Amino acid sequence: MKKIINILAAVALLLGVSTAAQAQTVEDNYPYNFFSVQGGAQTTFTNYKFTKLITPQVALSLGRYFNSKVGARIHVQGWNVKGALPYTSNISDIGYSKFTGDPKYQFKAITGDLDLLMNMTNIINPNRASDVFDWVLLVGAGVNHAWDFDEFNDINNQYYYLLNPEMCSSKHSTFNTRVGTQFNVNVSDNLAIGLEIDANCKNDEFNLKRNYNPDWQLTALLGLTFKFGKKKAAPVPAPLPPAPVAQPEPEPVVEPEPVVEPEPAPVVVKEEPLRETFFYNIRLSDPDPDRILNKIVAWCNKYPQKSITISGYADKGTGNPRINVGYAKARAEKVAKALFDKGVAKERMIVNSYGDTVQPFEENDRNRCVIVVGE
Repeated sequence: MKKIINILAAVALLLGVSTAAQAQTVEDNYPYNFFSVQGGAQTTFTNYKFTKLITPQVALSLGRYFNSKVGARIHVQGWNVKGALPYTSNISDIGYSKFTGDPKYQFKAITGDLDLLMNMTNIINPNRASDVFDWVLLVGAGVNHAWDFDEFNDINNQYYYLLNPEMCSSKHSTFNTRVGTQFNVNVSDNLAIGLEIDANCKNDEFNLKRNYNPDWQLTALLGLTFKFGKKKAAPVPAPLPPAPVAQPEPEPVVEPEPVVEPEPAPVVVKEEPLRETFFYNIRLSDPDPDRILNKIVAWCNKYPQKSITISGYADKGTGNPRINVGYAKARAEKVAKALFDKGVAKERMIVNSYGDTVQPFEENDRNRCVIVVGE
Protein backbone atom coordinates (compact mmCIF):
# COMPACT_ATOMS: atom_id res chain seq x y z
CA MET A 1 0.00 0.00 0.00
CA LYS A 2 2.83 2.44 0.87
CA LYS A 3 4.45 1.74 -2.51
CA ILE A 4 1.18 2.51 -4.35
CA ILE A 5 0.68 5.77 -2.43
CA ASN A 6 4.30 6.84 -3.07
CA ILE A 7 4.06 6.09 -6.80
CA LEU A 8 0.77 8.01 -7.22
CA ALA A 9 2.08 10.98 -5.25
CA ALA A 10 5.30 11.05 -7.30
CA VAL A 11 3.42 10.95 -10.61
CA ALA A 12 1.04 13.72 -9.52
CA LEU A 13 3.96 15.88 -8.30
CA LEU A 14 5.97 15.33 -11.51
CA LEU A 15 3.05 16.22 -13.77
CA GLY A 16 2.11 19.20 -11.63
CA VAL A 17 5.66 20.63 -11.74
CA SER A 18 6.02 20.10 -15.49
CA THR A 19 2.81 22.02 -16.25
CA ALA A 20 2.95 24.74 -13.61
CA ALA A 21 4.43 27.28 -16.02
CA GLN A 22 1.78 26.79 -18.68
CA ALA A 23 -1.40 28.84 -19.04
CA GLN A 24 -4.42 27.51 -17.17
CA THR A 25 -7.94 27.69 -18.57
CA VAL A 26 -9.82 26.11 -15.63
CA GLU A 27 -7.95 27.71 -12.72
CA ASP A 28 -10.64 30.39 -12.41
CA ASN A 29 -12.90 27.71 -10.83
CA TYR A 30 -10.44 27.03 -7.99
CA PRO A 31 -9.92 27.00 -5.05
CA TYR A 32 -13.25 25.98 -3.50
CA ASN A 33 -14.75 23.96 -0.62
CA PHE A 34 -17.16 21.07 -1.08
CA PHE A 35 -19.61 18.86 0.81
CA SER A 36 -20.66 15.42 -0.51
CA VAL A 37 -23.53 13.04 0.28
CA GLN A 38 -23.19 9.46 -1.02
CA GLY A 39 -24.98 6.14 -0.89
CA GLY A 40 -24.13 2.68 -2.20
CA ALA A 41 -22.91 -0.73 -1.14
CA GLN A 42 -19.79 -2.61 -0.11
CA THR A 43 -18.57 -6.17 0.18
CA THR A 44 -15.67 -7.83 1.98
CA PHE A 45 -13.14 -10.12 0.32
CA THR A 46 -12.23 -12.65 2.99
CA ASN A 47 -12.52 -16.43 3.29
CA TYR A 48 -16.21 -16.48 2.33
CA LYS A 49 -18.26 -15.76 -0.80
CA PHE A 50 -18.05 -11.99 -1.28
CA THR A 51 -21.44 -11.91 -3.09
CA LYS A 52 -23.11 -12.99 0.17
CA LEU A 53 -21.42 -10.23 2.20
CA ILE A 54 -22.85 -7.18 0.35
CA THR A 55 -24.27 -4.49 2.68
CA PRO A 56 -25.61 -0.93 2.19
CA GLN A 57 -23.42 2.10 2.92
CA VAL A 58 -23.86 5.85 3.33
CA ALA A 59 -21.10 8.46 3.43
CA LEU A 60 -20.52 12.16 4.12
CA SER A 61 -17.41 14.14 3.30
CA LEU A 62 -16.14 17.69 3.70
CA GLY A 63 -13.10 18.93 1.83
CA ARG A 64 -11.34 21.57 -0.23
CA TYR A 65 -9.61 21.75 -3.61
CA PHE A 66 -6.56 23.97 -3.15
CA ASN A 67 -6.05 24.31 -6.92
CA SER A 68 -7.18 22.53 -10.10
CA LYS A 69 -5.02 19.47 -9.40
CA VAL A 70 -4.86 18.72 -5.66
CA GLY A 71 -7.43 18.60 -2.86
CA ALA A 72 -8.12 16.87 0.45
CA ARG A 73 -11.21 15.71 2.35
CA ILE A 74 -12.45 14.12 5.56
CA HIS A 75 -14.63 11.14 4.59
CA VAL A 76 -16.93 9.25 6.99
CA GLN A 77 -18.62 6.07 5.77
CA GLY A 78 -20.59 3.32 7.46
CA TRP A 79 -23.74 1.31 8.18
CA ASN A 80 -23.95 -2.47 8.15
CA VAL A 81 -21.05 -4.88 7.68
CA LYS A 82 -21.23 -8.62 7.24
CA GLY A 83 -18.67 -11.19 8.30
CA ALA A 84 -18.63 -14.96 8.04
CA LEU A 85 -16.83 -17.97 9.42
CA PRO A 86 -14.47 -19.64 6.96
CA TYR A 87 -15.31 -22.89 5.21
CA THR A 88 -12.42 -24.65 6.97
CA SER A 89 -10.29 -23.77 9.99
CA ASN A 90 -6.58 -23.23 10.29
CA ILE A 91 -6.70 -25.17 13.57
CA SER A 92 -5.22 -28.64 13.07
CA ASP A 93 -7.19 -30.62 15.67
CA ILE A 94 -10.64 -28.91 15.57
CA GLY A 95 -12.17 -27.70 12.29
CA TYR A 96 -14.99 -25.31 11.42
CA SER A 97 -16.46 -28.21 9.49
CA LYS A 98 -18.07 -29.24 12.80
CA PHE A 99 -19.96 -25.94 12.86
CA THR A 100 -23.46 -26.45 11.40
CA GLY A 101 -25.12 -23.04 11.97
CA ASP A 102 -25.41 -20.01 9.62
CA PRO A 103 -21.80 -18.85 9.13
CA LYS A 104 -22.79 -15.20 8.44
CA TYR A 105 -23.17 -12.51 11.07
CA GLN A 106 -23.85 -8.77 10.85
CA PHE A 107 -22.59 -5.83 12.87
CA LYS A 108 -22.31 -2.04 12.62
CA ALA A 109 -19.15 -0.17 11.61
CA ILE A 110 -18.06 3.33 10.69
CA THR A 111 -14.83 4.35 8.96
CA GLY A 112 -13.26 7.81 9.03
CA ASP A 113 -10.47 8.64 6.57
CA LEU A 114 -8.34 11.60 5.56
CA ASP A 115 -7.97 11.41 1.77
CA LEU A 116 -5.65 13.11 -0.72
CA LEU A 117 -7.47 13.91 -4.00
CA MET A 118 -5.65 14.22 -7.34
CA ASN A 119 -7.64 15.51 -10.34
CA MET A 120 -5.96 13.47 -13.07
CA THR A 121 -7.95 15.20 -15.85
CA ASN A 122 -6.36 18.55 -14.99
CA ILE A 123 -2.93 17.01 -14.30
CA ILE A 124 -2.86 15.32 -17.72
CA ASN A 125 -4.47 18.24 -19.60
CA PRO A 126 -4.01 21.45 -17.56
CA ASN A 127 -5.06 23.72 -20.45
CA ARG A 128 -8.44 22.17 -21.26
CA ALA A 129 -11.15 24.71 -22.01
CA SER A 130 -14.00 22.83 -20.25
CA ASP A 131 -14.21 21.06 -16.89
CA VAL A 132 -17.55 19.28 -17.37
CA PHE A 133 -15.95 15.89 -16.57
CA ASP A 134 -13.36 15.12 -13.86
CA TRP A 135 -11.44 11.89 -13.20
CA VAL A 136 -9.94 11.83 -9.69
CA LEU A 137 -7.58 9.40 -7.95
CA LEU A 138 -7.52 9.27 -4.15
CA VAL A 139 -5.40 7.72 -1.41
CA GLY A 140 -6.12 7.85 2.29
CA ALA A 141 -5.86 6.38 5.76
CA GLY A 142 -8.01 6.36 8.84
CA VAL A 143 -9.72 4.36 11.57
CA ASN A 144 -12.52 1.79 11.49
CA HIS A 145 -14.75 1.35 14.57
CA ALA A 146 -17.28 -1.51 15.01
CA TRP A 147 -20.11 -2.25 17.45
CA ASP A 148 -23.43 -4.14 17.85
CA PHE A 149 -21.99 -7.70 17.82
CA ASP A 150 -25.11 -9.59 18.95
CA GLU A 151 -25.12 -12.03 16.02
CA PHE A 152 -21.41 -12.69 16.39
CA ASN A 153 -21.72 -13.19 20.15
CA ASP A 154 -24.57 -15.70 19.68
CA ILE A 155 -22.29 -17.84 17.50
CA ASN A 156 -19.34 -17.40 19.82
CA ASN A 157 -21.36 -18.35 22.94
CA GLN A 158 -22.82 -21.51 21.34
CA TYR A 159 -19.63 -22.80 19.76
CA TYR A 160 -16.95 -21.35 22.01
CA TYR A 161 -14.99 -24.57 22.23
CA LEU A 162 -14.79 -24.71 18.41
CA LEU A 163 -14.40 -21.06 17.46
CA ASN A 164 -12.80 -19.12 20.29
CA PRO A 165 -9.16 -19.81 19.36
CA GLU A 166 -9.80 -17.71 16.22
CA MET A 167 -11.98 -15.02 17.82
CA CYS A 168 -10.89 -11.49 18.76
CA SER A 169 -14.13 -9.90 20.01
CA SER A 170 -12.32 -7.34 22.17
CA LYS A 171 -10.87 -5.59 19.09
CA HIS A 172 -13.34 -2.82 18.17
CA SER A 173 -11.14 -0.16 16.48
CA THR A 174 -8.68 -0.91 13.69
CA PHE A 175 -6.68 0.96 11.06
CA ASN A 176 -7.93 1.44 7.50
CA THR A 177 -6.04 2.41 4.32
CA ARG A 178 -7.54 2.93 0.90
CA VAL A 179 -7.05 3.75 -2.78
CA GLY A 180 -9.90 4.76 -5.03
CA THR A 181 -11.14 6.70 -8.04
CA GLN A 182 -13.99 9.10 -8.81
CA PHE A 183 -15.81 9.93 -12.03
CA ASN A 184 -17.61 13.28 -11.67
CA VAL A 185 -19.92 15.24 -14.00
CA ASN A 186 -20.22 18.95 -13.16
CA VAL A 187 -23.91 19.79 -13.64
CA SER A 188 -23.33 23.46 -12.74
CA ASP A 189 -20.74 25.67 -11.07
CA ASN A 190 -21.97 24.53 -7.64
CA LEU A 191 -23.21 20.93 -8.18
CA ALA A 192 -21.64 17.68 -9.40
CA ILE A 193 -22.85 14.08 -9.71
CA GLY A 194 -20.27 11.34 -9.22
CA LEU A 195 -19.44 7.65 -8.93
CA GLU A 196 -16.73 6.63 -6.44
CA ILE A 197 -15.08 3.19 -6.20
CA ASP A 198 -12.72 2.48 -3.27
CA ALA A 199 -10.59 -0.47 -2.21
CA ASN A 200 -10.18 -0.44 1.60
CA CYS A 201 -7.51 -2.52 3.31
CA LYS A 202 -8.72 -3.48 6.81
CA ASN A 203 -6.85 -4.88 9.75
CA ASP A 204 -7.29 -8.67 9.95
CA GLU A 205 -9.32 -8.37 13.16
CA PHE A 206 -11.87 -5.71 12.07
CA ASN A 207 -14.60 -8.37 11.57
CA LEU A 208 -13.90 -9.93 15.02
CA LYS A 209 -12.06 -13.03 13.77
CA ARG A 210 -8.60 -13.84 12.50
CA ASN A 211 -7.59 -15.38 9.20
CA TYR A 212 -3.99 -14.11 9.45
CA ASN A 213 -4.27 -11.89 6.35
CA PRO A 214 -5.54 -8.33 5.86
CA ASP A 215 -9.17 -8.13 4.71
CA TRP A 216 -10.15 -6.01 1.68
CA GLN A 217 -13.43 -4.20 1.17
CA LEU A 218 -14.70 -2.91 -2.18
CA THR A 219 -17.09 0.06 -1.96
CA ALA A 220 -19.16 1.68 -4.74
CA LEU A 221 -20.95 4.97 -3.98
CA LEU A 222 -23.14 7.37 -6.00
CA GLY A 223 -23.38 10.89 -4.69
CA LEU A 224 -23.95 14.61 -5.00
CA THR A 225 -21.21 17.18 -4.35
CA PHE A 226 -22.08 20.75 -3.40
CA LYS A 227 -19.35 23.33 -4.05
CA PHE A 228 -19.07 26.59 -2.13
CA GLY A 229 -16.56 29.28 -1.24
CA LYS A 230 -15.34 29.88 -4.81
CA LYS A 231 -13.35 33.05 -5.38
CA LYS A 232 -15.30 35.80 -7.10
CA ALA A 233 -14.07 37.84 -10.02
CA ALA A 234 -12.99 41.34 -9.08
CA PRO A 235 -15.78 43.84 -9.92
CA VAL A 236 -15.07 46.31 -12.71
CA PRO A 237 -15.36 49.86 -11.32
CA ALA A 238 -17.93 52.05 -13.03
CA PRO A 239 -16.49 55.04 -14.88
CA LEU A 240 -16.76 58.35 -13.03
CA PRO A 241 -19.11 60.94 -14.56
CA PRO A 242 -17.38 63.91 -16.15
CA ALA A 243 -16.94 66.97 -13.98
CA PRO A 244 -19.44 69.75 -14.70
CA VAL A 245 -18.06 72.57 -16.85
CA ALA A 246 -19.02 76.14 -16.04
CA GLN A 247 -20.93 77.69 -18.92
CA PRO A 248 -20.19 81.34 -19.84
CA GLU A 249 -22.98 83.88 -19.97
CA PRO A 250 -24.52 83.95 -23.46
CA GLU A 251 -23.76 87.01 -25.62
CA PRO A 252 -26.72 89.03 -26.81
CA VAL A 253 -27.92 87.76 -30.15
CA VAL A 254 -27.81 90.20 -33.08
CA GLU A 255 -29.98 89.18 -35.99
CA PRO A 256 -27.78 89.20 -39.13
CA GLU A 257 -28.96 90.29 -42.51
CA PRO A 258 -30.18 87.32 -44.54
CA VAL A 259 -27.53 86.12 -46.96
CA VAL A 260 -28.30 83.85 -49.84
CA GLU A 261 -25.62 81.18 -49.91
CA PRO A 262 -24.92 79.04 -52.96
CA GLU A 263 -25.80 75.36 -52.76
CA PRO A 264 -22.91 73.51 -51.10
CA ALA A 265 -21.11 70.89 -53.08
CA PRO A 266 -21.89 67.33 -51.97
CA VAL A 267 -19.48 66.05 -49.31
CA VAL A 268 -17.71 62.83 -50.20
CA VAL A 269 -17.16 60.78 -47.03
CA LYS A 270 -14.00 58.76 -47.27
CA GLU A 271 -14.42 55.31 -45.74
CA GLU A 272 -12.10 54.48 -42.91
CA PRO A 273 -10.41 51.10 -43.33
CA LEU A 274 -10.70 48.49 -40.55
CA ARG A 275 -7.92 46.05 -39.66
CA GLU A 276 -7.48 45.01 -36.03
CA THR A 277 -5.43 42.13 -34.63
CA PHE A 278 -5.75 40.12 -31.39
CA PHE A 279 -2.58 38.36 -30.19
CA TYR A 280 -2.60 35.35 -27.80
CA ASN A 281 -0.37 33.44 -25.48
CA ILE A 282 0.18 29.71 -26.05
CA ARG A 283 -3.12 27.74 -26.18
CA LEU A 284 -5.26 30.73 -25.14
CA SER A 285 -8.35 31.71 -27.13
CA ASP A 286 -10.08 34.52 -25.17
CA PRO A 287 -10.16 37.92 -26.99
CA ASP A 288 -8.13 40.59 -25.24
CA PRO A 289 -8.13 43.51 -24.80
CA ASP A 290 -11.66 44.88 -24.69
CA ARG A 291 -10.45 48.15 -26.23
CA ILE A 292 -9.97 46.49 -29.65
CA LEU A 293 -13.46 44.97 -29.52
CA ASN A 294 -14.93 48.42 -28.86
CA LYS A 295 -13.08 49.91 -31.87
CA ILE A 296 -14.52 47.19 -34.13
CA VAL A 297 -18.04 47.72 -32.75
CA ALA A 298 -17.72 51.49 -33.34
CA TRP A 299 -16.68 50.89 -36.96
CA CYS A 300 -19.63 48.52 -37.50
CA ASN A 301 -22.01 51.11 -36.08
CA LYS A 302 -20.56 53.79 -38.37
CA TYR A 303 -20.89 51.60 -41.48
CA PRO A 304 -24.05 49.53 -40.90
CA GLN A 305 -24.04 48.18 -44.49
CA LYS A 306 -20.53 46.77 -44.24
CA SER A 307 -19.47 43.29 -43.13
CA ILE A 308 -16.34 42.08 -41.35
CA THR A 309 -14.13 39.02 -41.82
CA ILE A 310 -12.75 37.31 -38.68
CA SER A 311 -9.77 35.02 -39.41
CA GLY A 312 -8.11 32.77 -36.80
CA TYR A 313 -4.47 31.61 -37.01
CA ALA A 314 -2.04 29.43 -35.02
CA ASP A 315 1.75 29.38 -35.06
CA LYS A 316 3.72 26.52 -36.60
CA GLY A 317 6.36 26.65 -33.91
CA THR A 318 4.25 24.96 -31.23
CA GLY A 319 1.70 22.13 -31.20
CA ASN A 320 0.87 20.24 -34.37
CA PRO A 321 -1.43 20.95 -37.39
CA ARG A 322 -4.34 18.93 -35.94
CA ILE A 323 -4.30 20.74 -32.58
CA ASN A 324 -3.57 24.15 -34.13
CA VAL A 325 -6.68 23.94 -36.34
CA GLY A 326 -8.77 23.71 -33.16
CA TYR A 327 -6.97 26.62 -31.46
CA ALA A 328 -7.35 28.90 -34.51
CA LYS A 329 -11.05 28.07 -34.87
CA ALA A 330 -11.75 28.60 -31.15
CA ARG A 331 -10.00 31.98 -31.21
CA ALA A 332 -11.97 33.22 -34.23
CA GLU A 333 -15.29 31.95 -32.86
CA LYS A 334 -14.72 33.56 -29.43
CA VAL A 335 -13.95 36.95 -31.06
CA ALA A 336 -17.17 36.61 -33.11
CA LYS A 337 -19.17 35.76 -29.97
CA ALA A 338 -17.67 38.72 -28.08
CA LEU A 339 -18.65 41.07 -30.95
CA PHE A 340 -22.14 39.51 -31.09
CA ASP A 341 -22.51 40.11 -27.33
CA LYS A 342 -21.66 43.78 -27.99
CA GLY A 343 -24.41 44.13 -30.64
CA VAL A 344 -22.83 43.14 -33.98
CA ALA A 345 -25.27 40.99 -35.99
CA LYS A 346 -24.13 37.48 -36.96
CA GLU A 347 -25.11 38.16 -40.59
CA ARG A 348 -22.39 40.83 -40.80
CA MET A 349 -19.57 38.47 -39.67
CA ILE A 350 -17.64 35.96 -41.80
CA VAL A 351 -15.57 33.60 -39.59
CA ASN A 352 -12.54 31.78 -41.05
CA SER A 353 -9.92 29.47 -39.51
CA TYR A 354 -6.57 28.76 -41.15
CA GLY A 355 -4.81 26.79 -38.38
CA ASP A 356 -1.08 27.07 -39.02
CA THR A 357 -1.38 26.76 -42.82
CA VAL A 358 -1.11 30.54 -43.20
CA GLN A 359 1.42 32.59 -41.24
CA PRO A 360 0.56 36.31 -41.58
CA PHE A 361 3.64 37.44 -39.60
CA GLU A 362 7.34 36.59 -39.89
CA GLU A 363 7.74 36.30 -36.11
CA ASN A 364 6.42 32.87 -35.05
CA ASP A 365 4.74 33.92 -31.77
CA ARG A 366 2.76 36.73 -33.46
CA ASN A 367 0.94 34.12 -35.60
CA ARG A 368 -1.18 33.09 -32.58
CA CYS A 369 -3.72 35.73 -33.57
CA VAL A 370 -7.12 36.70 -34.92
CA ILE A 371 -7.28 39.38 -37.66
CA VAL A 372 -10.51 41.35 -38.17
CA VAL A 373 -10.89 43.19 -41.52
CA GLY A 374 -13.79 45.47 -42.47
CA GLU A 375 -15.09 45.08 -46.02
